[in-house]
Amino acid sequence: SRDLAGDRPRGMSGNGLGYMLGAPPGNVRDAIDTILVSWKKVDDERINWSLEKAQLESKVKRLEESVATHEKLQKDLVQRIKMLEFALNKKGVGSVNAGKGLQRSRDQRGLNVRRRVGWKTLPTYLPKGLLTPDKIRAIVDDLMESKKIMSGRVDEQPSSQGGLASSGGDDSVMQPCDDEVGQDTKKEDALKVEADSEAQSKVVGSGSFGETEGEHKKLREIDVKKSELKNFQPMTLLRSHLDGVRSISFHPKSPLLFSGSEDGTAKLWDMERLVRKKKASKKQEPVYTFRGHTAMITSTAASEKMLFSGSVDGKVLCYGYPSDGQHQYTAYGTCFPFTLNTFQHSEAVWSLCVSNKKVFAACADGTVSMWQANLDDQKEPTKTYTTTLDAKELIPTSVRVNVDESQLLVSYTSGHVGVFDINTGKQITLIESATGSHAMGLSSHPFLDIAVTANVDCSYQLFDPKQGKCVEIKQNAHTDAVTSVSIDSNGVAMATASHDQSIRIWDIRKLTVSVDMDPNQHRKKYDEAIHCVAHHPRHPLLASGGADSVVKVFMA
Repeated sequence: SRDLAGDRPRGMSGNGLGYMLGAPPGNVRDAIDTILVSWKKVDDERINWSLEKAQLESKVKRLEESVATHEKLQKDLVQRIKMLEFALNKKGVGSVNAGKGLQRSRDQRGLNVRRRVGWKTLPTYLPKGLLTPDKIRAIVDDLMESKKIMSGRVDEQPSSQGGLASSGGDDSVMQPCDDEVGQDTKKEDALKVEADSEAQSKVVGSGSFGETEGEHKKLREIDVKKSELKNFQPMTLLRSHLDGVRSISFHPKSPLLFSGSEDGTAKLWDMERLVRKKKASKKQEPVYTFRGHTAMITSTAASEKMLFSGSVDGKVLCYGYPSDGQHQYTAYGTCFPFTLNTFQHSEAVWSLCVSNKKVFAACADGTVSMWQANLDDQKEPTKTYTTTLDAKELIPTSVRVNVDESQLLVSYTSGHVGVFDINTGKQITLIESATGSHAMGLSSHPFLDIAVTANVDCSYQLFDPKQGKCVEIKQNAHTDAVTSVSIDSNGVAMATASHDQSIRIWDIRKLTVSVDMDPNQHRKKYDEAIHCVAHHPRHPLLASGGADSVVKVFMA
């Protein structure tokens, strides 16, 4: 008989185990040897990988130490550069005054006559990572070159035929005068210009129009100690919105924050724990989320008993406050349990303001509508306020009431500020802007008849409705468009927000920065950063809303 086992291929056992193990043709011992060789190769690769990992970790550690050393050196160099700049300024000012022979006694003049030297200065803050050794050397060289130029001007002065006079600007540079006028006369003129500049407390990039009088004078005379100017520190981030936060409002008395977003929702947040314990929870959730709009929310407002939100869909929704212990998610079939009333407009609503149970809404159709803040069904607004200029209807961007709540203040895309009588609806005056730049935000002073606008041209402007004019302007307040402005209850500290990602606290009396906060407060989305900023009327809270869908809360 035929032996079937003799027909099997070489190295194949009766059960075909060799091929099942993936071994090459041969016996079982050959298969085991192949497996051992493969295992040895894998083990060698593992050992090599471990060695390489240890080398990379050591390299990363050395690099981190190098970065820390570099940052420490950079900080030290920045301090040295600022000290050098300060010393050069002092020395330059002394040389100019000595060359001109205009040193006067402060007791006699009552003024400190100073000269602003024309070299470049460092920015208010230096972002990390942007200051390299090459840039540091360039800054030092620039400072030294400016010092040499100023020294040369002072040395050439005695041999010049004419005197030197200031150009009268804030960053004025010494320039030769005409030969026809004597040196003594020019010295007196220069002294007078500097004295006037000092008396008006002008700063770089700002301007005052005419003499200080009326409400503007009262603003300058507000007595607030420097220690009372609040230095706000970031406390918590409110992360619940799904898109940029366009507007925030505080309850007039309680520590409640109301925010409106581009995601079409408005949220109510409780800040009581933060105010009481000065400590925020790690992940704070909103008390309630209000829905009802079909487009992004552009503005919010809060009164003691009601909340309001305006949207691009043309609606102004009125909500009631949720009860204590209210769950933030409503039961099935009840989408809008707290919506009390709806005011319909023909176009988008850009701004809201609440005063004396009245709601004022600035609309894209060129009107500002007044509605009664109650539960009555209202088809039409109680009053409508409009303004025309050169036969064209101006488009309002923001609306506020003045200090005694008798007049309505409205800012427009043309930069103008309109003043209306609330009761009669008649326009009292239309104040022209100093630059004609688009006004993005408006704020009224808490106890003076003063209004401030935030403008696209990186400036903010002060208006006196009683005088009917722009009394002061601060140019280059930010490096991008100023989007929002808010005045603290003390009447001196003013916060501005911008698309350059920064928030700055100003002393409104002098138009100087009192607190320059971290320059990167919110992340950018396209070319937008911070949309709104607001102070709480009674508690030391400051909040900002950004395009990164975050509400940032600060506390003094």
